[in-house]
Amino acid sequence: MIFQTGQLKTLSLSPSFWVVLSLFLVITPHFQRFPLWISLTIISLFLWHLVTVKHKKYLPNKFLLTIITISISAATIFYYGTILGKTAGTAFLSILLAVKLLESRSKRDYMLLTGISFFIITTNFLFSQTILTVIYMFITVIILVMSMISIDLDDLTITLKQKIKISATLVFQALPMMLILFVLFPRIPGPLWELPDDSKSARSGLSNTMSPGNISQLIQSNDVAFRVKFKDKLPPQNKLYWRAMVLWNFDGRNWEQGKQNFNATPTIEGSKQVVEYTITLEPHDKKYLFALDMPINSPENSEYNADFLLRSKNKIESLYQYSLSSVLNYRIQKKLSAWEINTGLKIPETGNPETIAMAKEWKIKFNSPQLVVNHALKYFNKNKFSYTLRPPLTPGYNSIDQFLFKTKKGFCEHYASSFAFLMRAAGIPSRIVIGYQGGELNPVNQYLTVKQSDAHAWTEVWLKNKGWVRIDPTASIAPERVEKNLNSALSQNDYRPFYMYLDNGPFKKLILYWDAIDNSWKQWVVGYNSKLQHEFLSSIFNTDMNLSDIAIAMVIMMFFSGMIITFYLLKSTPKISVDPLQKIYNQFCSKLSKNGLTRNVYEGPVDFSLRAARFFPEQKNSIELITKIYINLKFKSKHNNKLVEKMKQMVRTLKF
Repeated sequence: MIFQTGQLKTLSLSPSFWVVLSLFLVITPHFQRFPLWISLTIISLFLWHLVTVKHKKYLPNKFLLTIITISISAATIFYYGTILGKTAGTAFLSILLAVKLLESRSKRDYMLLTGISFFIITTNFLFSQTILTVIYMFITVIILVMSMISIDLDDLTITLKQKIKISATLVFQALPMMLILFVLFPRIPGPLWELPDDSKSARSGLSNTMSPGNISQLIQSNDVAFRVKFKDKLPPQNKLYWRAMVLWNFDGRNWEQGKQNFNATPTIEGSKQVVEYTITLEPHDKKYLFALDMPINSPENSEYNADFLLRSKNKIESLYQYSLSSVLNYRIQKKLSAWEINTGLKIPETGNPETIAMAKEWKIKFNSPQLVVNHALKYFNKNKFSYTLRPPLTPGYNSIDQFLFKTKKGFCEHYASSFAFLMRAAGIPSRIVIGYQGGELNPVNQYLTVKQSDAHAWTEVWLKNKGWVRIDPTASIAPERVEKNLNSALSQNDYRPFYMYLDNGPFKKLILYWDAIDNSWKQWVVGYNSKLQHEFLSSIFNTDMNLSDIAIAMVIMMFFSGMIITFYLLKSTPKISVDPLQKIYNQFCSKLSKNGLTRNVYEGPVDFSLRAARFFPEQKNSIELITKIYINLKFKSKHNNKLVEKMKQMVRTLKF
């Protein structure tokens, strides 16, 4: 073994150990984003450095370090194609930090590494701003300060408990300034800088295409997609269809958006009952915005297209909040354009012959599109179809035939896809709409939370005098999915993701409270933008705060906060108490110094006494007696007030 038990104990006392620990904690959150080879390389370089602490012969020379640096840097650039993206830049900096550690030898090198670590740790905020991330980073900062203490001081002179106390005290003393800067530092609308897109790192969320299995895969995630605050009463669960995108083109297996619908301005006729709400959208790195079917307005910096979809002018790369109004009872697009008719009826020339034949039979048998729609829904309901998260595979370009006539087991994308195909084959224009359905109302804060597990696909068919009508074939197979939630729609023996068991378990109330806390955190901390800052400070100071007012308030608050902290530190600093005996002896030495004899810093009481007796022979007896009393009381006997008083009297009466 390279390290023995005793060596490991000694290593833990070394500043090098604390530096490696600090750097490891700084980089660890990024390992989930890095490819495996980068993570293993960084860990290997850390371990290599620890080995060199006790075994200097393993230290790499400059030539080898140069080769390592160039090779790893080139591999990183080759893998990501750049070093400027969020993930690519962070990976590149982390690797360089590990290489720098390998060549570090002195305190100066270690201090430099620790200083850079304070910068690296902030890169975590580029990917996550959750409460747990902040807690982790706060603890890591404390350990970084402990690392600096270990580098600056000899570890043998300060205990681990003392280091933790000093480090935590320093960090907590900085909290008031941090809070003042967070609340009052002027927020500038929009990001201060923009980083290139990271093609290697994608967020969880809806895709621009739909194929058998991709939505059921998304259901495995319980991440929050967005939260909704309704102005008035929450609509019924079966009305909560959150529209995201419309898919027109079908190649026999996959649905995609295809070309943009260049129809005229979308027309909508809605009831007078308007639902108003505010959505807090999680970042998904795309431009689509969610809206409750059917939105009648659009937020700022967005567009409302012919498919009744909202699109932001910029990608949603951070928490985004917007307000909307929708109508739940509506009629849209009473007239179709030639493009919509042509695209809405298009099916592949080959594939799925059984389905096409059945649809044509229905078209002949039923002389009304509405009757065809009704019969198709009855077909799903009466032919032993089942709803499952683990449907059998349907490979090839006859996937709909396999689903309708063989497997009969599927998820929402199977039912929406097959229904839309049936309608087109029967001469009824149809399209796929994907988004989310439902959501869970949190009774703690009255927010509706819509998660990735609420992802859903449904169909819209065009009927004369009715326009585009929403038809959800899943509801005919598993009505519980629309009326309640996904968990209720699955059979008792069906596969369920782990989070579904927690939703029905004893932890349910705890999960709801945590969700409420997380929402408040995102509303007031992550989402603390220029608009919220202006509203908050204006309400606090009871006046309309502009940018200069906020800046002045920040300077004043920082000044008074600094004064309070300084006063506290001065007050809490323990006063140095001087031993009365030592004070008398110091007066004795001072008296001799004023008369030409100064005690050297390395000179003990006896040696100084001998030299003083030679310098002042007339006071030899007094000098020796004063010194003898001091040594006896200081180093030999217990405290004696009479002898202390006698020594004090002799020093006072000593004359030259």
